[in-house]
Amino acid sequence: MIKLVRIDHRLLHGQVVFAWTKSLNISRIIIVDNNAAKDELKKMSLNLTKPSGVKLNIFSVEEALSKMPKVEKLNENIMFIFGGTNSVLKFCEGYNKIKEINYGGIAKKDNSKQYSNAIFLNEDELNDSVKLKNMGINLYMQQVPTSRKEDLLSKI
Repeated sequence: MIKLVRIDHRLLHGQVVFAWTKSLNISRIIIVDNNAAKDELKKMSLNLTKPSGVKLNIFSVEEALSKMPKVEKLNENIMFIFGGTNSVLKFCEGYNKIKEINYGGIAKKDNSKQYSNAIFLNEDELNDSVKLKNMGINLYMQQVPTSRKEDLLSKI
């Protein structure tokens, strides 16, 4: 069962991932990021940083979409982590069962606007987020399970 869909440019960020996996009893993390999926060094380092006992898959958006029939049959608590808004939008366009997305970390860059302490959206990311909103997906910002859940929909 998919327990969390999260955007975090850091992908597997130590304390954050450990907090979410413990809080939601996650047994599998699926990273969906085109760059990480084709970078063997990145994949190796991500495997080293995952929580002990948690399975890890790293897929491109296309691979993840093709694996969803199998993923849906798994008897596991699953956390999806996307590297950015564009990949999660492409995924949601191909898989319409995602109901909410946790915006956990999107880095500050030129011409980006701050929405929370760790969420900075540029024009492209804002446009992706509006498209997700228009698909009926709830968007919220929350760093860790113990922090306050902030609505993003009302801010975009």
